[in-house]
Amino acid sequence: MTKFTSADVKVSKVMTKDLITAPIDSKVEEVVKKMVDYDVECVPVVDAEGVLRGLVTFRDIVMKVVYPPAKTRESKVEKIMSKSLVTCNINSTVLDVVKIMKNKHLRRIPVVDAKNKLVGLVTDFDLALLGWDFQ
Repeated sequence: MTKFTSADVKVSKVMTKDLITAPIDSKVEEVVKKMVDYDVECVPVVDAEGVLRGLVTFRDIVMKVVYPPAKTRESKVEKIMSKSLVTCNINSTVLDVVKIMKNKHLRRIPVVDAKNKLVGLVTDFDLALLGWDFQ
């Protein structure tokens, strides 16, 4: 059995690939429903070509919609999503991603291809599973 280290394992082995995403013109209420229905705390926002445009997190909704209150049914997700994103690519190592997450105090990092198209998401939970089976 091969022993892997975080410097050897590529994020493509640990990232979540089947993502729940939202179109950039989604309403906040629609994204909240997806978060509840799929039990996720983060929804990547993509354009029609699948290019990552932002992330909406549970914290974004609380800080920008709930407190202070806003008209959630009328708000567009583009107004509240995080746009200044830190990303990685499928060839990044787990060690690279752990360093970025630690230094920037992040719980998740989107994985994008050369055209910034979303291909996955690495979360702190994905990394917690490191050391299990990577076949």
